[in-house]
Amino acid sequence: MDLELSGLNPAEANAAMAVVKESFDAGVAPDYTQQGRDLFAQVVTADYLCSLPHRQGFTLVAKLDGRIVGMCALRDGHHVTLFFVLPEFQGRGIGRRLLDSAVERLRRTVPGATKLEVHSSPGAVPVYQSLGFSVTGLEKVDDGIRYIPMERLLGPSPNTSMDNR
Repeated sequence: MDLELSGLNPAEANAAMAVVKESFDAGVAPDYTQQGRDLFAQVVTADYLCSLPHRQGFTLVAKLDGRIVGMCALRDGHHVTLFFVLPEFQGRGIGRRLLDSAVERLRRTVPGATKLEVHSSPGAVPVYQSLGFSVTGLEKVDDGIRYIPMERLLGPSPNTSMDNR
């Protein structure tokens, strides 16, 4: 598997949104009310993805043979706002590689970052736990969107020397 990871090119925003929509519809939408599904569709757009650099964020995409098969987007310097891999490509380590790359980029762009936060859909909690996240609160519902707050402590950067004598 020759996976290419890169920052989102604005010209690819619609292709990245197709991944979001397909993955959301398959795995997340069933847990939301109609109000939540409508709000997600209204807010999460190609323009939203392109706005993340102005919100202390970024979007990374994973491509196989030039096709976007996964994406991870951060905002506010530490919040995983979108994280999806197409259903037929799940379980192949693509999500782990995307998240690891996002952590590396976060460490470069937000010195001193100590954690990632996410509002996980109920069905994605085991996935986030396998990626080092822990549940930090009870399930909540806001505007029809169900989520469980989670975080992953980052610890020191692997490139940081522990011996500064």
